[in-house]
Amino acid sequence: MGEIFESLSGVFSCMLMIAIGFFLTHRKWFEQSSAKLFSKVAMGLTIPLYMITSMMKSYTKEDLLQLGVVVVVPFVTMLITFTLGVISSYLFRIPDYRRGAFRNMFFVANTAFIGFPVNVALFGDKALPYAVMYYLVQSLLFWTIGAYNMSLDGPKMVAAGLAEDGGSAEMPRILSMRTVKNVLTPPLIGAIIAIIFIIFDIKLPTFIKGSFSSLGGMTTPLAMLFIGISIYLVNLRSIRLTYDIVILILARFIIAPAVIVLVTSFIDVPDLMRKVFIIEAAMPVMTQCSIAARAYKADYGYVSIGTAVTTVMAIITIPTFFLLLHYGVL
Repeated sequence: MGEIFESLSGVFSCMLMIAIGFFLTHRKWFEQSSAKLFSKVAMGLTIPLYMITSMMKSYTKEDLLQLGVVVVVPFVTMLITFTLGVISSYLFRIPDYRRGAFRNMFFVANTAFIGFPVNVALFGDKALPYAVMYYLVQSLLFWTIGAYNMSLDGPKMVAAGLAEDGGSAEMPRILSMRTVKNVLTPPLIGAIIAIIFIIFDIKLPTFIKGSFSSLGGMTTPLAMLFIGISIYLVNLRSIRLTYDIVILILARFIIAPAVIVLVTSFIDVPDLMRKVFIIEAAMPVMTQCSIAARAYKADYGYVSIGTAVTTVMAIITIPTFFLLLHYGVL
């Protein structure tokens, strides 16, 4: 029994911080703006700094050179999952003005803001480079084929009179400077800086390393408090679990990780990499889906519901997947 509790210590720590976020929101310490602030601080500051310090501490130049093959697994699995999303959007007759949003929620997960701290809490700093590679591939695919599919919803929403502010909807080019800007997020830039420092053996001064480490250490608490706030603010009674939302729940927590399990049964990868990829694939819908939905005049409310429901469910699915991995079920 003691071994079980020890193995679950990282999960219990995350659940406690989520509970604190929930309680403090109930006590009116936090509100919607707090969640947005925590997300902004984590994605723009603490995660990049955490990338730099933890990767420089845990990895050598030789380790990084072996990471090149890592991108193959997430690239293949995400393309498979996206294809399944496209097929499902027709098979289950998703309204044409929601198909792009549905396909994006089907295949992209909250791999950075929630995925990074969860993986580190469960597996330690050695998990981070694998999570970064997964996030890199997802960012490339989301801001290319994902954004393009989302943009196809916009004109249909406008034509149906369902767009919030009317007007015309933008049709982006898959390859553009905007795509490059969207892919080069602060967490990815932090990882690139860390890789450069490791390759050229650049050492940070002690006071900078200490400051970066302290700020980076805020990442997990911010992410878990964010989940607690989000859970409290979701009015579950007002959400109708329509068949397409149920399909998205299955996609996020069963289909996406199952594809990872299937592909890694044919491609030999390190055990830690496999576990990290499964956890990353089983994260809730990525928050950037909502940002893209607003930008392309897609169904923002629909995406918000998918994001909220899967985020709430993560408090059950995260410990469940960890237990399944820890005891060799997956």
